Amino acid sequence: MDILKQISAHLVEVADKPAVKSLDERLLEKLDGQVSDATSEEDRDALIHQLAELLPNLQQDPTPLTTLIEILIRPASYTFSRVLDIQPAVDFSSGLKAPSPPINMVTLLLLEKAKLRTSDTDIVAGKPEVVASLIQLWLSSPDTAVSQKAHDVFLGLLSAGEEGHGPVSSEDASHYKPRHRSLMWRRVFGDKDIYESIFRICSLRNAAQDGQLNKRDKTVAQARLLDLLVKINCESIRSTQIEEVERRYGVVQNGLLEFAAVRMVDYEDDVLMHMTLVDFFAELIKSDHSLIQASNTLEASTITTPSLDFLLHWGLHSRTMSYYIEPSAHSSLDLTYLYSRSANYLATYCSSYPERFNGGGRECADVLRHVMEVLNGVSPGQWAQNMIPKHDLHLLASLPGYSLLPNRIDGTPLFLLPTKPPNAAALQTLATIFRGPQGGKLDSTSSSRSVARALYFFYLDENPRMWYDIIKAAETVALKDEALAAIALIGAVVNASWNLLPTNRMDDSVLLVTESELAEKCHSSQPLPPSGVLAVLAPPALGAVLPYLLRPAQTFSNLVAGGKGDVESAAYRVAAAKFEVLLSLKERLRDVVQETGQLGEVVTAVNKRLALGVLGGQSDVGGRVGTLEL
Repeated sequence: MDILKQISAHLVEVADKPAVKSLDERLLEKLDGQVSDATSEEDRDALIHQLAELLPNLQQDPTPLTTLIEILIRPASYTFSRVLDIQPAVDFSSGLKAPSPPINMVTLLLLEKAKLRTSDTDIVAGKPEVVASLIQLWLSSPDTAVSQKAHDVFLGLLSAGEEGHGPVSSEDASHYKPRHRSLMWRRVFGDKDIYESIFRICSLRNAAQDGQLNKRDKTVAQARLLDLLVKINCESIRSTQIEEVERRYGVVQNGLLEFAAVRMVDYEDDVLMHMTLVDFFAELIKSDHSLIQASNTLEASTITTPSLDFLLHWGLHSRTMSYYIEPSAHSSLDLTYLYSRSANYLATYCSSYPERFNGGGRECADVLRHVMEVLNGVSPGQWAQNMIPKHDLHLLASLPGYSLLPNRIDGTPLFLLPTKPPNAAALQTLATIFRGPQGGKLDSTSSSRSVARALYFFYLDENPRMWYDIIKAAETVALKDEALAAIALIGAVVNASWNLLPTNRMDDSVLLVTESELAEKCHSSQPLPPSGVLAVLAPPALGAVLPYLLRPAQTFSNLVAGGKGDVESAAYRVAAAKFEVLLSLKERLRDVVQETGQLGEVVTAVNKRLALGVLGGQSDVGGRVGTLEL
């Protein structure tokens, strides 16, 4: 290939006069578009060897050459074995230690090839100086891109012989054991010097000492370590590996995880790292909730996982929760940064461990109490101006539906969510609650789906004008976010995955109401609709929802040209969202017609409207655009 010959000749010139001859970047850039998998291995290897010889002596920015190497080794066919054949031999350790990000990056790209085969990973594991340099670069590099790439390579090498994450079968989830350990795992967790290097780099005890990072860079390293631990969450990180090393850094029994979560961070004086730590706790309990131990013989409050056990044991769970449920116990500065983090942690905990939270007694009551206190303090004017407690709403949407049933406590925060004045976040929260659990969630059970339906009818009974408020919001295109949220709420009910409540009272701590009792509490003399699609076709929704969906979308073609662009864009987005809900309604109705043979005339009307397309013809211009009754 001519371009390869031109580049090779140019590199010879640079090698002859490294201090004088500049790299021809335009020439080197041409290679990217012309090198392919069809390029011969001999040509590729020859150029890589030439680059390897030139790099150590280069006296200018090496980025063009490192980019060239990246292009040449990109094909999957370029294996780690071929990397090892490069002459002169790649000095991985020196490349990782080099004070040059381009050199670091190309070394990482070469090393990354080893993660594709366990045998190659074993070769790297047999080079302790390379593993140590990789860890040092990952935790200490001031270049974020280099550190992230080092993280990816390190994680890839660990994953090549990853510990098994099979289901937990032991009664005690803390007894979870890995199936096997690769050579890379043994190198990291069994080599005293390498294992201790992680502690040494991240510990604040030696900050700013000779050869050590300053406190600021230490906290960056700490955040990087926390990020990795979530991704390799397993027994090795929460059990003793090398006791001599761990004791030196105050660790008692839970290995590297105890160091990172309990000993490493100065959370009392560093609120930003405390934020990072709380986020880490949330990710940690989410990362292994699939290992939940649950059976018919276990109390809900005993459902657990290894990570949650760890947080409970060290008091980290209660400490993190306290920033939300006991704000008066903390300083205003801490609450400024940690209140939202604590709410997010609780949202993750509740959605990942719904049975435990619902059966947790005081824990559940405290959260509900605080959510109600917050929502009670929001005035109609604040809802209208979007001055809302968004973190509390996110938590409310994450709570298991059982905890929101009005007969479980003295009131329910569900009834404090308004439909008037319209607020996008409040409507989105209602949509999440009414839609019910989605596939794959731990609470995707028959009872959870029944509870979502019950909550819808309880709320509708409390707020009988709900659907009229929702349709008014959906038609107020000037408030685009509220209009889209209102339409999403319609879609959530139409597509809701609901089940009926039992006909007879059962010895069940969750379902405290039967189907007939629900109808009675909702002041209905008739059986309540069993599905979401039938719910929107029954009073009081019937007189509002279906006519709205069948009406043509609003358009604004008569507005002056200079001012209609944004309005037209918002109008079309709202119209498209409405059209998608109508399509969903058609699909759900088709199932109903097949099962019952009824509602054929509604299907006909829906099909006729769908045939007109998204806009469906001209509607009254303007309508409620720019107006809203508060």
